[in-house]
Amino acid sequence: MTIYAPSLRALPQNAMLVMATLPVIDWNDCLLRDLQASPILPAFCYTAMVMIDPFACWEDLGDLLEDAKVTGVTNFPPAAMIERTPAGVPLDSGQELELRRMEWFASRGLKVLFVASDEAKMKAAAQRLGSQLDAFVYLSPDALALSIESDIALVSLGFHGSSSIPKFSLAKQPLRTA
Repeated sequence: MTIYAPSLRALPQNAMLVMATLPVIDWNDCLLRDLQASPILPAFCYTAMVMIDPFACWEDLGDLLEDAKVTGVTNFPPAAMIERTPAGVPLDSGQELELRRMEWFASRGLKVLFVASDEAKMKAAAQRLGSQLDAFVYLSPDALALSIESDIALVSLGFHGSSSIPKFSLAKQPLRTA
């Protein structure tokens, strides 16, 4: 399973992943331009998208995802990391819009990999997205401190609660020795 996030290439080398949650990159435009170049994507690929982007051309993105035979979409960075009050509290309206957008992608036949930093958001996503939900990615504070490099991997955390929905976390992949 791969999360395809071409916008990470635009961040400074060795930047921390938390920088990806700041409004310094137009995530969806980076993805749109990359998909227009017809990249060869790995099997079981989920594209990272900002689901609360008010300027995205969703129909165009949906068409390009289908043409690229992408498995699904993921909400990275998640709305709760981006949309906050001046006091730093996440806004629920962002998650509602994010879930509606993910339902729209699911209605087009794409699977959903839901990223969240807490159990309550995962539970809400499971209830809303149902069978279109492939897995969760728990975005821990430790994961946000990782530097953006090619050795970040999805590590299994088992299953979410008592469900059969797989749960992953981002972590450094150990170096392979021969």
